[in-house]
Amino acid sequence: MKKAVNYLFILLSCVIIFNSCSDDYDDSFLREEINKIKTDIESLKKQITSVESVVDALNKGKVITGVEALSDNKGHKITFNDGTSIEVLNGEKAPVIGVADSQGTYYWTITTDGKTDFLTDKDGNKLQVSGKDGESPKMAIDSEGYWTINGTRIKDANDSYVKAQGDSFFKEIVEDEATVTFVLADDSEIIIPKSQGTFLMFESEDGNPSFVFNPNQAKRLRIKFANIQSMEIISKPEGWTTNIHIPDKYVNVVAPKEGHGIGEIRLQGLDKNGLTFLAIAKVSITGSGFSAIDGVFILNEGNMTTENGSLIYISPDGQLYDRIYANMNGTELGNVEQDMFINNGKIYFISQNGRKNPIGTGFVNDGMLIVANSETMKKEASYNDELSILSWPTHLGVLNEENIFIRDNSGVHLFNSTSKELKFVNGTKGAAKNRMAVVNNKVFVPAGKKIFVLEAGNTEISQTIEMDATISGVVKSKDGHIWVSTTGSPHKISKINSQTYSVIKANDITEGKVSAGSAATPGITAKGDTLYYSGASTKIYRHIFTTGESKLMVDAKTYVDNANIVYNNIAVHPRTGKVYLNTIKAFGWDFLINNISVFDLESTTPVLDNNYQNYTHFPAGIFFPADFK
Repeated sequence: MKKAVNYLFILLSCVIIFNSCSDDYDDSFLREEINKIKTDIESLKKQITSVESVVDALNKGKVITGVEALSDNKGHKITFNDGTSIEVLNGEKAPVIGVADSQGTYYWTITTDGKTDFLTDKDGNKLQVSGKDGESPKMAIDSEGYWTINGTRIKDANDSYVKAQGDSFFKEIVEDEATVTFVLADDSEIIIPKSQGTFLMFESEDGNPSFVFNPNQAKRLRIKFANIQSMEIISKPEGWTTNIHIPDKYVNVVAPKEGHGIGEIRLQGLDKNGLTFLAIAKVSITGSGFSAIDGVFILNEGNMTTENGSLIYISPDGQLYDRIYANMNGTELGNVEQDMFINNGKIYFISQNGRKNPIGTGFVNDGMLIVANSETMKKEASYNDELSILSWPTHLGVLNEENIFIRDNSGVHLFNSTSKELKFVNGTKGAAKNRMAVVNNKVFVPAGKKIFVLEAGNTEISQTIEMDATISGVVKSKDGHIWVSTTGSPHKISKINSQTYSVIKANDITEGKVSAGSAATPGITAKGDTLYYSGASTKIYRHIFTTGESKLMVDAKTYVDNANIVYNNIAVHPRTGKVYLNTIKAFGWDFLINNISVFDLESTTPVLDNNYQNYTHFPAGIFFPADFK
């Protein structure tokens, strides 16, 4: 019976993940129950760092410079004088692993059958929570949900491995004018003093300082400080120059002639007691920040019942920046992000649920449709209630601010973000849950064996293109036409004239398949007349359209550990030719073991150019700024 229950749990886990964006299957109750377990463990993982940071702050004499309540009164964000911050969540169920004070030092504890003891090493020494660098044990939770120390599973007094249960090490925090008291699960307390009027910060209108420079431009970044005795720049991006003018309270910053990505300038100050205070300014160069033509975005869905969407950016030099929208705005993308589009210096994001999912759970985020500056990622506008009639929107095609086409379960809608009018485009029922292509100021929408052509200001279909088989992808070609993949017998790739809607040429696929699988991204991706496809598998194929050659290029499994399941389809950078692939190890807990793999397939033999591990959270797709030029 136990084995049967285990099988059922695995099956339900798979159902949940497969159907996180399903249009038809209502598994909301099962999702809520199982994802609650997942939420608790993810919360505990984060709280390991938090409790270590609190103990470390106590040991090092740090002070608190900021206390900010989190959404739904679930806890607080605590900022220390060195610029670091943690989230302390209010708990209801204490974990069996905890911390306790012994003669002024905090050690890890374990509770078995109601009895709490200190955790010890093989020699019987208590394990310190936070000590000198390299001396503290590494407490963690493994992929199967068991507590570990330095990678080895912990055993309790009954000689059994310890399953992670509970939701936080903390019950609450209590704040007064001078101190913050952290109340632990056993009602013991850790008290950290506040800064008492000492501060150091870069000035900005929204409290989240980020600055965009022209190449070689100089700017004065204003600073605020009090009770600071001395200050210095402790780090800056390569090629940038800085100097501090304390009397006039600014840092003079000069950008280099060129550069990529977002960097940080870190300003450190000391008070009269020798405490360190840190201020951070994010800086970038116009045209090479988040809109750099050789950059890459990975959009994450998040999780329907537990987590908002998020955005990853990979700069042209290969540096990965995680959660960039949240970092640049201090707020989050919508719940279950699905698609994004760049138009005229703005980046548009569409989420399936906005601020409330189908089971009624509310989320704190910026809404269903979000518009941000594509260079700085700063939010410019957001829409949620205006789109309340939409049923699980999934894809975007943007012509301008007055013509934003949004696909949902019922078809395609036209949204005017200026007037906030939302109108249904007649006849678009059946629009596929896949990306739309925008070419020559028209939107091409896949729909079964048809492609709907939509135009600005028109709530009727302008043209319907009929194909011989089911369409698995529609993407823009470099010369202003469209590529179309179909899954008949045989599978085909066709090139369609975007003006006359006639077939320029159609090629049979002789190796592999161009199906999109269960993905919501196209089954094909193109650089010039070289197209790649994988049939939603780890095997990547190349088709050269001018010659008609189809060829297996690589099986990612032979290069990347745990590349077992492809989550949404591959994408090739239209300039660099690098092919990007998102994979997860498995469903259940193993979705957290994942890869963003980058292949160079233009060399004589396949090359794994880069591999980023454990960053994605159900990736909705891979996007290139170059595709929107």
